[in-house]
Amino acid sequence: MRQQSREHIIILFVGGVLALNYPLLDLFDRAWTPFGIPLLYCYLYLAWLIIIVLLIVVVEHSEIREPGESPKSLPPSPKNTPSSDAPAHARDSSGGEMKEPP
Repeated sequence: MRQQSREHIIILFVGGVLALNYPLLDLFDRAWTPFGIPLLYCYLYLAWLIIIVLLIVVVEHSEIREPGESPKSLPPSPKNTPSSDAPAHARDSSGGEMKEPP
């Protein structure tokens, strides 16, 4: 998951906590009933629905990588080192080329 997606999820969480907490809930605790449903219940279900839809949008637009897969934004490693021309099995642990066994 991209770092930007994590930030959006954290922002969405904080916004959800604020939207479903006392000060805003008290604003909607009124006797008015649109469509015969108390205003507080309408607000709670609509806020809940909006949070879920926004979470779905953020998750669907995030890049999901397989474990061990490197991020696409990083440039490839340099290939101009002298020992990189040798095959991987022909290098010693320090990266230098090994000699063929006799």
